[in-house]
Amino acid sequence: MSIQPLSHAIRRALLPMSTAALALGAAGSVLAQDTPPKEEATNLDRIQVTGSRIKRADLETSSPVFTIDRQNIESSGAATVGEFLQRTPAIAGAATNPQVNNGGGAGAATVDLRGLGVNRSLVLVDGKRWIGTISNANGAVDVNSIPMALIERVEVLKDGASAIYGSDAIGGVVNFILRKDFEGLEASAFYGISSRGDADTQRFDATFGMVGDRGRMMLGASYDKEDSVSAADRTYSSQPYQLYAGEHGIGGTSRILTGRYVVPRASATGVDLTDPNCGTGANVTLTRIDGRPGSSQSDFRCFNANTDVYNFQADGNLNLTPQERTALFLSGNYQLTDNIEAFMLGSWLRTESSFFIAPLPFDGRAAVDNVPISKDSIYNPFGVDITDARLRLRNFIPTRTTRFETETYQITGGLRGVFGDSSWSWDASYGYGRTPQSSAVRGYLYSPGLTDALGPSMIDPATGNPICVRTPGNAATAIAGCLPVNFLGPPPDASTPAGQAQLAALELINPTIHSSNENDLKVFNANVTGDLFSMPAGAVSLAVGVERRVESASSSSDFLTIIPPGETVCLITQEACTFGDISGKFDVNEIYAEALIPLLADMPFAEKLNVSLGTRYSDYSNFGGTTNSKIGVEWKPFADLLVRATYADVFRAPTIGDLYSPTVPSASTYTDPCNGYTGGNPTACAGVPTDGSFRQSNNQVTSFQVANSALVPEEGDVLTYGFVYSPSWLEGFSVTADYWRVKLEKFITNLPENVLLNQCFNFGRFCDTFVRDDAGDVAQMTNITGNFGTLETSGMDLGFRYMFPESAWGKFSWNLDTTYLAKYDVQLLAGDPSSNVGAFPGIPESTGLAGTFVDNASSGFGNMARWRALNDLSWSRGNLSASLTTRYVHHVYEAPDVADVTDPGYVAKRRVPSFTQTDFQIGYRFEDLKNSSIQIGVRNLTDRQPPLIYSGFNASTDMRTYDAIGRFYWMRWTARF
Repeated sequence: MSIQPLSHAIRRALLPMSTAALALGAAGSVLAQDTPPKEEATNLDRIQVTGSRIKRADLETSSPVFTIDRQNIESSGAATVGEFLQRTPAIAGAATNPQVNNGGGAGAATVDLRGLGVNRSLVLVDGKRWIGTISNANGAVDVNSIPMALIERVEVLKDGASAIYGSDAIGGVVNFILRKDFEGLEASAFYGISSRGDADTQRFDATFGMVGDRGRMMLGASYDKEDSVSAADRTYSSQPYQLYAGEHGIGGTSRILTGRYVVPRASATGVDLTDPNCGTGANVTLTRIDGRPGSSQSDFRCFNANTDVYNFQADGNLNLTPQERTALFLSGNYQLTDNIEAFMLGSWLRTESSFFIAPLPFDGRAAVDNVPISKDSIYNPFGVDITDARLRLRNFIPTRTTRFETETYQITGGLRGVFGDSSWSWDASYGYGRTPQSSAVRGYLYSPGLTDALGPSMIDPATGNPICVRTPGNAATAIAGCLPVNFLGPPPDASTPAGQAQLAALELINPTIHSSNENDLKVFNANVTGDLFSMPAGAVSLAVGVERRVESASSSSDFLTIIPPGETVCLITQEACTFGDISGKFDVNEIYAEALIPLLADMPFAEKLNVSLGTRYSDYSNFGGTTNSKIGVEWKPFADLLVRATYADVFRAPTIGDLYSPTVPSASTYTDPCNGYTGGNPTACAGVPTDGSFRQSNNQVTSFQVANSALVPEEGDVLTYGFVYSPSWLEGFSVTADYWRVKLEKFITNLPENVLLNQCFNFGRFCDTFVRDDAGDVAQMTNITGNFGTLETSGMDLGFRYMFPESAWGKFSWNLDTTYLAKYDVQLLAGDPSSNVGAFPGIPESTGLAGTFVDNASSGFGNMARWRALNDLSWSRGNLSASLTTRYVHHVYEAPDVADVTDPGYVAKRRVPSFTQTDFQIGYRFEDLKNSSIQIGVRNLTDRQPPLIYSGFNASTDMRTYDAIGRFYWMRWTARF
């Protein structure tokens, strides 16, 4: 038997699914086409479904699979893979996407099934691991690195699959099935723009395919470009909204445009100290009066912590990062003999992207930038060293930007064939993937140069110009190339010679910081599958295979960003510092076996009863071996009903990032347990006044995130059970329901900064993870990754499909997929209820994360809405088609920045409203114009803005879950030759 009938049989099996309800499919097809006449599959009618290595005729197996076909992808109006995929109801938590500006910006989109984390969801392409790893080597795959024009459909396995695929398949598997038997030329052009005139998006694709007697080949290219959306241009993101002790308001940071300076009260004789904001302490906190030059003490007043704040949201931040992609791909196969076929897939993608955040916040404190303003600076009117100066450097230096260039190379080649009685097939392949990424960063200052510029200075008696000096008053000690900088006055005026000179001096210490990183994946695997022997209920099938995988990652940081041993700061501003480069590698050898055993068939109450078994042994070079197994049951008591269940061991090996990443700073939000402190805990609240007056002056702290080479794998199990009901009395209708439960131990994570602080305050543990400054504020933290605690989550997936009978009105189809999250409990420290993540007091329906939002930027798990749903109504009549798709995300609860410690009955929660987005598209196929088609659509038809989330790190909402653009118009033209 030859390979050619195999591929034709697979194609015949899949073609009808493009216009019917795919087995547990996603939304209905939009540009629906007439189903081609069914051919007789006389040779082979088996295919491999995601979740099993065994080829079989049944599309419905013991594992729940959610399928999105190509027409669904095109009708979504998405320009990238991540845009359409993240609408899937089973995706929750904190997957990144191009809407994530601060903490993103590389153009990447990741998958977070069940909210278990992006590195607990395995991404495959045609059943094989894909590289595309994002920059921090955490194992997460950037799905935007998969060429969208090449995708035939996406299968989302909502089940644990470590026994089948190995590490990471805990939340499930996303398998991108690529187009194969494409013949001819297809070209498409896409254009979209928001109703506000931004988010301009263009995409162009061209695909060419040839099919011959002995082989097939497909070539393609694509280009897409998406412009940015400014946070200032959307109402919900134009201000840093906050909820503080139950009070709604507009917040900001203490790094303001007019500065925040702490000086001794005795040195502020020229300031009006009768202002109530001046307090009574030995020090006084001042700010420059707006419009004043700052050359005398009378130009300053006392700082008002409630009103003297800076709106960083409207000053450079983005709601959508700009990105540009170019991709090339090649796939093909060639029949060497009647029973052996060679195949290959190669792709290349280049992504250029960037993010922009507000101008640099200067913080001269020793624990932060460690750059004081000298008492001998000609611009310092107070005559004392100012060691706590904070200033937003807008118009001093350019806005902070990082520009990324990322390339993804992937090539896989191998052989496959059949043998014996042709019921057995085999394949062997080798794949190599490489993702180099470079970045260029601007907007930070060279600290030694800045120290000189803020240090002693004088007027050069020879020239009359300001100069920096080593020794105060001694022009002979002038520092070459240094010009004094005035951080106590307004920004330099570029229209004056003095202002131009200061800007030129700042430009000299405003370097471009270059860094690079690379991830590599090498995979060899070989598989054999077929029928062992026959039983009364059918043939016992077996799949066995081996795999060897080598993963490595490396990075090269600019020397300016490296923190020297024993120090806490580098040569530039602290937030851009790192303690070194990543350099790590591990390999794993694996062997697996899977069997499908039919026990009963064609009997009363047992039309079919199958058991599937699987086991996999993995031997890692860095920690040793692990064995994981799986059992599945499929029972059809009668033709209309399938009852199914699986139980699987799962594991996640620590990634290279977990093990070897360099220490990096993170701007983490926190709530200080010493707010309102009245004594009794001097270790946790060192330097905090005991009169109850203390309130943290900032809600963010620099926290150094530290990898841990001693980590061990996460271990757990996944249970699913449910049914598929397709009543014969209502043709075209089906309903699926599946319960799922995931348990994990030795959970790899960093403890949230709040947990570290509370642990010290309540139990005296982890007190060495933070330091406070002289005012009592938390100035710096250290956060080490560990195998902390346990995680348990459970819920239910419910889906409905109905293909209405065709009528004179045309064809209608309805699809509704929902996911309900019943439980999501994380206890990071055994026996300590205070380490239960998301346990907000006063929320009756949740004692854990289910139903809550804890921002990923605060070491949280993201959006854990109880209900998520995707509803699709599609219609077609002749060459005309249309669809209406609605996405729903249930309400969640968030915690405020600070609980009201003066009110014992205060409930630390806020209900964030639900979010509903409706998309509409209409399409027409022109048969006389080279079988071309046009689609016109509107995403977010009602212009629904994302709900306000005060604890949202980006844009006061959840940019990882909700649509941030608003109403978006798009059009696609496709021509086929």
